[in-house]
Amino acid sequence: MDAQMIGVMWLTGALLFGLLNCFFGYRLFIVTVAIVGFLLGASLGYAIGIWTGNWVIGFIVTVVFGFIGGWACTTAYYAFIFVVGGIGFALATSFVAGLFMADVHMLIPIAAGLIGGFLSFWLQRVIISVATAAQGALASVLAVAAIASGGGAPAYREMFNHLFAGELARDGGLWFYVGLTVWLVLAIAGAVTQFTRGKEMYRRQPRFVGAP
Repeated sequence: MDAQMIGVMWLTGALLFGLLNCFFGYRLFIVTVAIVGFLLGASLGYAIGIWTGNWVIGFIVTVVFGFIGGWACTTAYYAFIFVVGGIGFALATSFVAGLFMADVHMLIPIAAGLIGGFLSFWLQRVIISVATAAQGALASVLAVAAIASGGGAPAYREMFNHLFAGELARDGGLWFYVGLTVWLVLAIAGAVTQFTRGKEMYRRQPRFVGAP
């Protein structure tokens, strides 16, 4: 299997996962938390496994660390929401500020991230539904654009970086506004679907010190 085919498969996966997250992000959020935790843990385990020089030990360490990461993120559910929400608000702020400023001061996205983290904690369903709909729609649009351009996964990452640097908005021309329109329609449809689909598939309740 050549690199181009692997790139197409990766982009197809990004497209399908984006659509799933766009329309069912809140219901499946706990699953997303576990998957992200597994990937983070597996990445750390993989780095440690390479250091051992033995691929069998490396594979075992990668899997074990992956499960530890998934367990840690689902256990620290509310901390995960705070961190991810903060990152999302920081990226969105950087994008909007990049439309009007050539250089965005680092304090702006940091402040937005802290505020966004607290908002995500207190307004979980609203923030998660809107954020997953927007993120899923963006992932889908970027995947289609990367497939159409023939640039593969590197084109996806490049467009993502240019987008949040504000460069696509300033230099993208007609295709940027076409993509923006598709993203907006898809994100709104996803958010509306999520708000009418009921509760999260597994709702974690906060536990307070001293509670039975």
